[in-house]
Amino acid sequence: MSSSSKKRKRSSHEKISPEEVAKKVKDIAKTIRETSSAARDTVKTIHESGAITELAEAVQEAAVATRDTAKEISDTTKEIRDSHIAANTASAFEETAEAAGETVRTAEETAKQVSLAAPKTTKAVRKGASKTSKAAKAASRKLKNKFKQGAAKPKIEAKKIRMKAKTKLD
Repeated sequence: MSSSSKKRKRSSHEKISPEEVAKKVKDIAKTIRETSSAARDTVKTIHESGAITELAEAVQEAAVATRDTAKEISDTTKEIRDSHIAANTASAFEETAEAAGETVRTAEETAKQVSLAAPKTTKAVRKGASKTSKAAKAASRKLKNKFKQGAAKPKIEAKKIRMKAKTKLD
């Protein structure tokens, strides 16, 4: 049962005597004295330990550090503003974008020119490649024949020398 339901039960069934009320008031006063004494002792202990002073100093240091950091950030942003770094960076991005756009347009125009000239160029390249291929094959054949002829003579000479050497030995 909760305390509120107990109170309701008492008030409806039995009455509290004035002596009981006085006793309860005294108990409450005693509890208040004990609690305040314990609180006083706790505060005294905390104060004597230096914890409150340490806490206050730590809060002060944090406040000073925060102030200094905010000031540095403010100074840095002013420097950036005054040096026009942001404006120059934005300008460089803009110029880069324009140059890139111009490059794309030039590449598109070049591609159109190449596609218009491609049929003529392709035909000329094919003819040149065909002539070059034929000339290379002919030169290769001639070179092979000359090499064979040139290589054949030393072979024949070597055979003759071997035969002479054999006959002289016999």
